[in-house]
Amino acid sequence: MELLLETATDVCSVAVAHAGSILAEVTATEIHQHASHLTLFIQQAVREAGISMDRLTGLVLSDGPGSYTSLRVGAATAKGLCMALPELDFSVVSTLTALAYAARDTAGKDHILATINSRRGEVYGQVFTATARPETRSEVMNVRLSDPTWRGQLLGGRGLGRMLVCGPGQQRLHEALDPVDNAFSFSGPQACRASLLLAPAPDSYRDRPRVAAYEPFYLNPPFVTQSKKRALL
Repeated sequence: MELLLETATDVCSVAVAHAGSILAEVTATEIHQHASHLTLFIQQAVREAGISMDRLTGLVLSDGPGSYTSLRVGAATAKGLCMALPELDFSVVSTLTALAYAARDTAGKDHILATINSRRGEVYGQVFTATARPETRSEVMNVRLSDPTWRGQLLGGRGLGRMLVCGPGQQRLHEALDPVDNAFSFSGPQACRASLLLAPAPDSYRDRPRVAAYEPFYLNPPFVTQSKKRALL
């Protein structure tokens, strides 16, 4: 039995899986509910799966990139569960890999571009082959859509070919494209959810970091603003 936690984006999602099948999944209907809802969703998903917590053998966490705050909530919760249930096999899956794997084997496409919203006018993106293998020249990057050279940066100046865009950042990218640009097409998944973490099952897609030392893949530092409230004397 595996517990799957997706906290990389605005939407919190939890699933329970067994033998390659999803037994239960709970996904928030509102955004930014991680801190208040994640442990409740875990309890609900386990209950709907008809099992108890001590029957869990694995915990799979979405590694990011994504929201700094929500990733920290997910990491802290995962560490707490691994301390309470020391027999859990802890592993992490790149959020972009999970999205690309769900969109793989798309006929007639050369590449998959998995995207997640970053800061305003930006997306996290990574290019994969049509079978969801990461391109050898493509790393996870923060794509600044206001930069006219962003297309060339995706594959280091190489031709993109026919590109399928998936993930929650696709709307921003669609708005940044010229309307006559037919090199990009758009498809699901359009949102991250816990059940997508099950698809990249082979060990080559998973990392197994030490629980105590684990830190999510933030990519960007936290966005901190100075308070406008009057300082206390």
